[in-house]
Order: sequence, then C-alpha cells, then structure tokens
Amino acid sequence: MNTPFDLRFYGLPPELQIAPSEFEAWSQAQLLKEQDASMPNAPLYHYTGEEALKGILTHEKLWCFGHEYQTDREEFGYSMKIARQVIAEVGKSTDGPTKQFCDCLIDILDNNSFSSTFEFYLFSLSRHEDDPQQWRDFGQQGRGFALGLSPTLFTPNEMKLKEQANENLFVGRVIYGDAATEARHRLVIEKAASITSGVVWANRSLVTTIGPNTYLTYLKAMVDEVIASQLIWNCLTSKRDDYANEREVRFIVMNVVASFDRFRKVFNGKTYVEAPLPLKAKGSIKQILVGTDAPIDAENMVLDLLKINGYPNDIPVRRSSAIV
Repeated sequence: MNTPFDLRFYGLPPELQIAPSEFEAWSQAQLLKEQDASMPNAPLYHYTGEEALKGILTHEKLWCFGHEYQTDREEFGYSMKIARQVIAEVGKSTDGPTKQFCDCLIDILDNNSFSSTFEFYLFSLSRHEDDPQQWRDFGQQGRGFALGLSPTLFTPNEMKLKEQANENLFVGRVIYGDAATEARHRLVIEKAASITSGVVWANRSLVTTIGPNTYLTYLKAMVDEVIASQLIWNCLTSKRDDYANEREVRFIVMNVVASFDRFRKVFNGKTYVEAPLPLKAKGSIKQILVGTDAPIDAENMVLDLLKINGYPNDIPVRRSSAIV
C-alpha cells in the first residue's frame, strides 16, 4: 500500500483504503510479471512498408496506432465478453461483499464508455522471423521490410506512468483463445473480490456504521482499480485462436484521453502517437529483412538509410527467403 491515507480514495476510512491499495500493489507486481513473461529471448519483427521503415529509422520513433485500427476490430469486445462471463460466475458467490463487488463492476461496465476515459495505442511485432503470412498481411505482399529488434528493448522495468503520455510504452504478449483469456480474467476478478471481501469482514463493525453511500464509494474504488490497472490491459492483449499464428507481442501506450491531446497525429485517416525508442544504441537492431518482391536495390537503400542516420555499420540487411 502507498500511504495510511491515500488521497485518491478520499472519503473512505483508512481501514477501507487498505483494499484498493493492496490490489494496486498486487496489480503492479502482476503486470510486471506479465511484461517479464512477454520478454523474448530472440528478436521481434515489425513487418512494414518502405515509407514506415524510413520514418522509424530516421526519427527513432514508433508510430503507435489507435486500437480500433487492428486487424481484428472486435478483439477488445471478444475479451470483454469473456470477462463479463467470469464476473457473473464469481458474482454468484454466497459471500455478500463478493457479490456486491461483482454487481458494482458489471454496473460500471454497463454504464460507462472506456473510449471516453482512456486511449490506447499499439505497435505490433511478431516472434516470426521470416513468415509468409506476416509478409502477406503486413509486409506489403513481400514488397516491404521486416525490422528485427533486440530483446533488450523489451526489458520490463516499471509500470508507473511517466509525465509524457507517449513515453508510457509497455510490453504485452498477446494470448490466444477462450481458455487462456478466461483464466487471466478469472485470476484478476477472484483476487479483487477476495481482497474486497476480506477487508469488509475484517472491519465489519465499521462497515455497519459508514452508511450505504460510503460503502458504495468503497466498492467503486475497487472497481476503478480493477478496470484501470488490469481489465483494460487484459482486453488489449487477448485475441481469438484464429489469430494465433501471428505470435504477436505489442508495445502498448495507454493513458487518460486528455493526456494525449499534445501527441495525436493522423495518417491516412488513422490516429496515432509517436513513441520514442533508442534504436541507434548498438545491438538494438539485430537485422533488417528485405521482402522477396522488394525492388532489386532495396538492400542498398536500407544500408544507405542506416549510414545516413548514424546507425552502427554492422546491422545485417538480407533478402527474405519466405515464399509469399
């Protein structure tokens, strides 16, 4: 927990503030664990076109596009539907505080829009080094490029938000399928419900005197922590089994809407933000693949681009062997 009396939970007795603070501490540890599990031991590849590659290498910035522009436009809703099922199941408990917590969570989900509060931007990579499907779907049918980034760029270190919204770049490995998605949601909901209930029963005499409005404030404080720190993250890193071959790992930039006012840009009708990444550091780029059907002089173009922009001179640039 942070302090004996956290101003974010103003209006709650200190005894009840223990619950959201305890869940926040668990959530921080859990998200770092997620990032640690997401850290690859081999390069990750971003398949893209020529202009995008030039922009990334020239400016050392990743173009992170809004979540609504992903290949599966329904992926957030897919994961949220499973989350709702889990909440409903946990809410069938005979334990009063557990049921009340789940009812409050469902009510907040039913009556609030995430898009009016939070914004999410993604930069997608694949664990596939030279994959025909990745070339077809994201590498301009084999005419583009694949930027291979070092695992050291994905080392988890912190989950606290930085002042500049576009610098909050977190790593998330996408999981696939109903079973894995349900298990991750269940872990969160059961943990939050357990903490909520435990604090209530440990302070039962206090709870009987605080009145319904304060008790509702307590439940909402827990719900807000769950949504902001876990539920959204889980929905941003879950997809159907149909997409499992992508083997996707994501850079995720997320914050409240107002924090992105200075950073939003538009390209081809799509909103994005630029996130800085130190690509010129030696070893950051492991190799660059040139698509099978890219122009014959594409390797030289890439080598010139690297040289002009001051990159190390030992970055391999080779032609793909994938049959697209």
